[in-house]
Amino acid sequence: MTKPGAPKLRRRLTAQDAREAILNATEKRLREHGPDALRLQAIAADVGLSHPTVLHHVGRREDLVREVVHRAIGKLENDLLACFANQLEPTDIVSTLHHVDEVLRAQGQARLVAWLALTEPRGEASDTRLGELTAALHGARAAGTPYEDTAFAVVLSATSMFGAALLGPSLLTMTGLGNDEQVQQRFREWLARLLLAHAGLSSPGEESSGADVGGAT
Repeated sequence: MTKPGAPKLRRRLTAQDAREAILNATEKRLREHGPDALRLQAIAADVGLSHPTVLHHVGRREDLVREVVHRAIGKLENDLLACFANQLEPTDIVSTLHHVDEVLRAQGQARLVAWLALTEPRGEASDTRLGELTAALHGARAAGTPYEDTAFAVVLSATSMFGAALLGPSLLTMTGLGNDEQVQQRFREWLARLLLAHAGLSSPGEESSGADVGGAT
């Protein structure tokens, strides 16, 4: 029987299994404790590996952060592409924005993306699938719509959601609306209606649980 406080036994894992375990533990720590908790020694303890073993599999902390971000954003992009692959419905836009918020804000990915954007060389994000997402979304719009118009809408959506994940609660508080989850959800629904109107798609309903698009009631 293992005594309380005794160190965890080291596990023998294949290189692939060890790397996967490290990435999973990192994502779990990120969700539960935020980006500041991403310390290699703590992650090593979580998976029952030595610190040198973790270094061997993932390299520096910066390399681990980069891979965790790319994996999470890759999963998000795959989800969005699957959504846009079918006939796009208005409700898809609302659920999509909620899903993006979950990944960027609730899981803490926005803070890591911001850190990478400030530390990575230009062009590092070229392996994302944003071009595919833009093309898929454009295919759901009316024929004759300029591609640039769709691309600008994607940029607006991405920057709005990224900014909301980083600064949204503070900005909403400054406007006098407060920053609870219901207000943040109504902002995403408002943004969805704005995008739907611009795209020429019908809205799932003009009613809102909170303020009208034009202002507070």
